[in-house]
Amino acid sequence: MQAPLIRRLGLAALIAIVLLGVVITIVHEHGGSHPGRPLAQLTRENGVVIVADDSPLMKRLHVEPVKASVLAHGLRVPGMVSAEPRRSFNILTPVTGHVIRTDLQPGQMVHQGDVLAVLASGDLDQAYADLMKAQAQQTYEERVVKRAQDVLAVGGNARKDLDSALNDLAQAKAESQRAARRLETLNSRTDQDGEGLVRLVAPVDGLIASTTLAQGVNVTDATAVQAVLLDLSQVQIDAEIPEDSVGIVSLGQQMSAQISALPGRHCAAPIQSIEPALHSDTRRVIAHILCDNPDGMLRPNMFADIEIAVKQPEMVIIPKTALLMNNDRLTVFVQDGAPMHFRRRAVTVSYDEGDSVRVLSGLQAGETIVTRGAILLNDHD
Repeated sequence: MQAPLIRRLGLAALIAIVLLGVVITIVHEHGGSHPGRPLAQLTRENGVVIVADDSPLMKRLHVEPVKASVLAHGLRVPGMVSAEPRRSFNILTPVTGHVIRTDLQPGQMVHQGDVLAVLASGDLDQAYADLMKAQAQQTYEERVVKRAQDVLAVGGNARKDLDSALNDLAQAKAESQRAARRLETLNSRTDQDGEGLVRLVAPVDGLIASTTLAQGVNVTDATAVQAVLLDLSQVQIDAEIPEDSVGIVSLGQQMSAQISALPGRHCAAPIQSIEPALHSDTRRVIAHILCDNPDGMLRPNMFADIEIAVKQPEMVIIPKTALLMNNDRLTVFVQDGAPMHFRRRAVTVSYDEGDSVRVLSGLQAGETIVTRGAILLNDHD
């Protein structure tokens, strides 16, 4: 019975020796000179977080100096396609009248010289009658001048009679020309004069943007716009410049526009004009470029993503991984004096640089911050 007891005692002694070796190893790896004292990875003094030299956190914190740099891209702003103002035509009727024929529809393509509508108008009848009377008077005065010249040639008339006849003829010609031009403004056609029909003719190729013309309608106001015709062979791109960026945008700067609805379609040109006043509702100024549109695919009110090649100042750029939230504020840990001494500081940023952010306030170039692993300090702050 003594042999089993001796074997059990030997096994217990062996286990005790192994456990003692493990304890000695742990103490050695974690500062064996002070057995029993827990490792202090971080300490805090007057708001400064201090990382111990032998802390495992040393390997997980990335500390880098803050640098100022110039962004590679320009100013990015929203934009929109619009009709070029000089290529937008308001169609008015030269006289009042009754619409007897039209087939205009919004979105319809028309060509220069196409008849957009036909109106029956008493004013045209009057204009035609005035021309007939003026031409008849001119013909009569030409005969009077001829007789006066013949009589004067044989000495049977005074010179003043011929001068009077010539004056009457000049007045008759002037009236005839006035009446003819009046008919031209009414889009009169020689082969249909006297019918009292006014034809509204398209001045250019273009797209009907809107129209109020309809068969049977009485046009009672000759100053009212009856249709709007857009020549879209060239359009305008409008860039909306924020109020705080107006000072860095100027005429001649290159603007590039990507059309949202047409992937791959873009337009680039120098800024040709900038509106003088801000829009009160958006607090933005509008800058314009012209863009060729031979296929007509660019339509007014299409959205565009615009980049303007402005001269950029140096800016403080930091990685997003450096940012921490603290009481609804964005903060970073900034090196404070000695290495591995960090103090929390609030910053304001602009989220428009991809994996990095532009610091608007709170940091300066040359300061050193924790760019990765700052969450470990946050947990112990």
